Amino acid sequence: MILQNSLYSIKSKSVTDLEIRYDILLDANHFIYQAHFPGEPITPGVCVIQIAKELMEDHLHQALTIKAVKNVKFLSVISPVDTRQVTFAFEKIVVDDTAKTCKAQVQVLSGETLLAKLSFVLKND
Repeated sequence: MILQNSLYSIKSKSVTDLEIRYDILLDANHFIYQAHFPGEPITPGVCVIQIAKELMEDHLHQALTIKAVKNVKFLSVISPVDTRQVTFAFEKIVVDDTAKTCKAQVQVLSGETLLAKLSFVLKND
């Protein structure tokens, strides 16, 4: 299930030598939030991982699949009501063209507050 332009939309993207940052806007009216949880919406952890994957696909301009997810830590609830804008900051990106993989560390932020962090390996089909 693709979440871009339904659960979230990309507000901006910036690229430096050290990181790639996407500012996204969460849509509190999305049907996922009606179930998770009614009256107090919380972004499911699996959606945070899927958003990170989709943003890396956007950056690399290619379809990817998740090969491995490592060191996932959710440090704070991500509510689309309280925190509509969220930043995904990708660091330590390693693209291996021979293995057709991409590794990255991701920090999910609201301003300077760290909400979640993860590292994953994506594979180019």
